[in-house]
Amino acid sequence: MKKLIWVLMSGIFWLSCKPGVPANIIQPDRMEKILFDVHVVDGYLSTIYVPDSAKKVASGYYKGIYKKFSTDSAEYHTSLIWYNNHPAELEAVYKKIQSSLSKQKKAMEIADAMIKRKQFKTDSTKIAKKFKADSLEIRKKMKPDSLSKVKALGQIAKKKKQADSLINLKKTTELPMVPAQVR
Repeated sequence: MKKLIWVLMSGIFWLSCKPGVPANIIQPDRMEKILFDVHVVDGYLSTIYVPDSAKKVASGYYKGIYKKFSTDSAEYHTSLIWYNNHPAELEAVYKKIQSSLSKQKKAMEIADAMIKRKQFKTDSTKIAKKFKADSLEIRKKMKPDSLSKVKALGQIAKKKKQADSLINLKKTTELPMVPAQVR
């Protein structure tokens, strides 16, 4: 009977001591969001060329992150040390961060492509309007003699050819349609 009690007690003890994140450490889902923001800020700070300016700007950003997630630097650093000592948990957190960063990168690429498409469309519209204005101006300057008509018609044909080549260029360089929202 004593052996059975010892087996039950050790089983209960073994099951109750399951590994996990302690209560005084930032939980994985919250730590993922904090680290995501910290890495985005670090990326921005690496683009600032003057180190002193980067340090001044950095403290404000980090304080903003701590305030956003209602934590402080001491709790963050304690948690980061704990996660560094438990690489399995840290790896799971970073897999989620990597997924989030790739989603954000795709969304930014789509937005950039949409901006470029809109800008190209605007440029081609400006060129077409300029072509119409130029051709009207040339026709107004035409003299009644046949030689000047031939020259004017040649200039109009040249401008039309330029406009057609730009339209064909637009058709060949058009970007594929992209969904409005990345999930």
